[in-house]
Amino acid sequence: MSMAIVEIESIQPAAEQERLRGFAVDAPKVGGRDIYDIEFAGWVIGGASAVTGVEIHVEGTVVRRAPLDQFRQDVERAYPDEPNARLSGFRTWVGVVGIEPGAALQLRAVLADGSRVRLATVRFAHQPVATGFSPTLRPLMLTTMGRAGTTWTMRLLSEHPQIVVHRWHPYELRAARYWWHAFKVLSEPRDPHNSAQADRFQTNRDMIGHNPFYPEPISVTPGLGEWMGREFVERLGNFYQGVAEETYRRIAAAQGQHDPVYFAEKHRADALPWLVWELYPQAKELFLVRDFRDIVSSMLAFNVKQGFRAFGPEHVTTDEEFARYLRNTTIRQLARSWPKRQDRAHLIRYEALITDTGAVLRDVLRYLELDDSPATIAGMIDRASEENENSRRHRTSAGTDASLGRWRQSLSPSVQAICNEAYADVLQQFGYEV
Repeated sequence: MSMAIVEIESIQPAAEQERLRGFAVDAPKVGGRDIYDIEFAGWVIGGASAVTGVEIHVEGTVVRRAPLDQFRQDVERAYPDEPNARLSGFRTWVGVVGIEPGAALQLRAVLADGSRVRLATVRFAHQPVATGFSPTLRPLMLTTMGRAGTTWTMRLLSEHPQIVVHRWHPYELRAARYWWHAFKVLSEPRDPHNSAQADRFQTNRDMIGHNPFYPEPISVTPGLGEWMGREFVERLGNFYQGVAEETYRRIAAAQGQHDPVYFAEKHRADALPWLVWELYPQAKELFLVRDFRDIVSSMLAFNVKQGFRAFGPEHVTTDEEFARYLRNTTIRQLARSWPKRQDRAHLIRYEALITDTGAVLRDVLRYLELDDSPATIAGMIDRASEENENSRRHRTSAGTDASLGRWRQSLSPSVQAICNEAYADVLQQFGYEV
């Protein structure tokens, strides 16, 4: 007997919460579901601080927010003295396409004071989305962060005849990532509070968003909800996979690459690589890391060189704040992602790429099962090393050797201290000395 598309394995309500008067989780229920989404429903009443809504988290990332907008007469009867009891219910849905295998969904209440209270943990398994698409090109993901040597790495990869990279400095074309993102967004169930609204989507010419009519009211028509929640999702995925492949087929033809095997793009260490692995079991992923203190140094220097804030949000005003911000966002994502995919991915250290480029390329090409002959590798390095105005404009150090360990000279003692303390675990994780 085949497994359902989604199998809810357990719902573990939180222990009684002293900050809440009460709550209940009505959905999901343990069992199978032959559509690519999970319904969440229930009610919650706050204590000293009122509840403003609920959030659903996957591995610390919020994937859905919903207000308390469902009338609950049963709760009103149970709490006659509670003014918020009548409108204490929530109901929303989460699409499972692209969610990390084995990840649990955390349902949390959002309180008016800004804090969160866990309501339940939902553990489930789901089948990979069955788009029926048969790819002839394989995605090659370069998962990394800015100023880690991404441009040089992509430039090297672009010089292999069987790896398609759009050769436009700084190799930032993410056409496939855009199409995959579109698939994820358009396959998600309705979210009228944060995405497309049923009565106003057509007035916003800049956004499509989630389907505002699925599951409701579409599910009222027998069979239509099942079609929208399954076959529509699969056909949508098939379409966007085809668009992504055709884009790179045409790029390959224009660049004179007649026997391409991979198309490569830069990726962040976020949730999207999980979707790529789900759509393309034969994909490959390169993790590129660099001493994170050198990355901070390079990002700060690049901001100065460009004359505007290319890295870091506006609310981060000091170098010290920026170092902490980077640790709590991009670096944390990278450090979390590598252990989960190291069995199928390949790690590149920027320092090794700079000092022993040929050896690193040989290992990469063997991982990709491509021609790794000395002549091929030498040709890649020679062509990628040709100097041009773009490479000079991109550089923030006097040369490649000067980019190694630059943090010792360029970062202030206070920023160095923050980096050495806050980055210690991830530096050691990737083989760097503290």
